[in-house]
Amino acid sequence: MIGRSRRITSLDTARGLFLIVSVLSASVIPPVPGWLQHPSWFGVNFYDLIFPLFVTLSGVGLAFAYRRGSDWPATIRRVVVLLVVGVLYTAVYGDHYELATLRITGVLQLYAVLVLLSAVLHTITRSARGWAIITGLTALIGTAAFVWFQSRCVGDVLTPTCNPSAVMDTRLFGGHMYAEGARGHDPEGLVAICGAFLTAAAGTTAGHLALDAREGARRMGLVRIAAWTIACAALGAVLAQVIEPFKRLWTPSFALLAGALGLAIFLVAYAIFDVYLQRTRGREAQDRIGWPLVALGRNSLLVYFGSHLSSALLLRYGDPSVAERIGGAMSWGGGDQVAFALISLTLWWGVAALLHRRRIYIRP
Repeated sequence: MIGRSRRITSLDTARGLFLIVSVLSASVIPPVPGWLQHPSWFGVNFYDLIFPLFVTLSGVGLAFAYRRGSDWPATIRRVVVLLVVGVLYTAVYGDHYELATLRITGVLQLYAVLVLLSAVLHTITRSARGWAIITGLTALIGTAAFVWFQSRCVGDVLTPTCNPSAVMDTRLFGGHMYAEGARGHDPEGLVAICGAFLTAAAGTTAGHLALDAREGARRMGLVRIAAWTIACAALGAVLAQVIEPFKRLWTPSFALLAGALGLAIFLVAYAIFDVYLQRTRGREAQDRIGWPLVALGRNSLLVYFGSHLSSALLLRYGDPSVAERIGGAMSWGGGDQVAFALISLTLWWGVAALLHRRRIYIRP
């Protein structure tokens, strides 16, 4: 971690809970149910919420990383590593290596930009109030921009061919973007980065609230995080009446509503581990009870992206695929889909537990 602020158990346990869902969903053998697929355009499915939950919790972590200032050499190194590894990751994941259309957008690249933005803005403010203002202004300005662009579309409706991403991202990235620009939008381009930043900013605000409460006022911190969660959900619901929440463009309403869900998970973990257990049973019991989830959460980047990549490769090769053969061999009559997903979770949880026991954490 770049900063020197002590971690709180709730952040890593919340990440651990998220990773259980993430690994299981990434390991489902086709046919994949509809709720584990992205909608073609409008609408929000369960699968749309997984990465935004990661972004929200990452935003909480960035508050800890930059609470005492920005370590620029470490930040620049981190950003560069994320960008380079991101390009390699998307190439292997998509099995596409043509330089003319090499995909330079991706989730790791998006995360790299979020880290850079967080470092820059933490030079301006390192308080919960300041980040709450940043979150609110980003939401309002983003919504106004979407309204303006929507008014230029036929019928005042955003479509795959009439939306800000189709204009900006396609011109900027061309064939180097998601689906080579053929869909007319890019959920990993500049427009999505703005939406993801809003989700991360909501998390960063909560992170600063948690940091403010560490010096003996944890229950008050719990109340403030709860109030902030409700505020994000309420503002997201209001903005949803103006611009529909959907993941394809990571609209401001979607960013806040998804962020509020991530904050709710963090809030529950904070209430259990950093308020109740800390007060009633002490730090030792808190660490012992949270250990399995903390082991996952401390290596969240490795488990999240490693599980997605390994599942994609095992599902790609063979006929039937390696994943199907593994699932079939281990299903014991329970179905290869469930078996392979559970095997994947068990293996990655084991890797995370071993690394955590040895205090090895994979970070850029």
